[in-house]
Amino acid sequence: RLMSTGQTGLLFPGGVREVFHGKGEDYELFWPKKADFVRVAARFNATIVPISAIGSADSANILLDPDEMLNLPFGLGDRLRNSSDSTISARFDQNNSDERFVPPLVTPSIPARHYFVFGKPFDTSNIDHNDRESCASLYGDVKSELRRGLDDLLLAREKDPFKDFARRLAMERISGKPAPTFAIDELNKNT
Repeated sequence: RLMSTGQTGLLFPGGVREVFHGKGEDYELFWPKKADFVRVAARFNATIVPISAIGSADSANILLDPDEMLNLPFGLGDRLRNSSDSTISARFDQNNSDERFVPPLVTPSIPARHYFVFGKPFDTSNIDHNDRESCASLYGDVKSELRRGLDDLLLAREKDPFKDFARRLAMERISGKPAPTFAIDELNKNT
């Protein structure tokens, strides 16, 4: 509906699986095999702009990942599974049990700095939304661009003199301004 009225939409192709990732899966992409969001974008001649973001996974410690939560004793895991199964999936072609709405058990850690980068935009006006092969190819390109952005940010943040919370907080309190980050030319070094 948004696109048919010319509005902008924000989509997370990895959905719940990426948000509720497990231990050691920080910044991994869990996209479905179908290129449906590209087909919808092409149908309305929309531009796809990948946005890569890091920081949130570094701001919490996963004690139990979703699979471990489902295996909790005393009926707790069963209760979580039943709750997840009764949650309607966002994907029209999946069963409710195909997409687990089970968050990991986390403890907060020191807040990490968040970094964002907008990737190369992809124009879909020359793609026929019924051409599944072209849509699948563009889907792969969008996913690769997003992955490149994540990798660039992970590498570039190592050059951020204020990525450490205490140092950043001290700098901001003393100067009264946001602490600077890495130089922009640190990005795109993975190309």
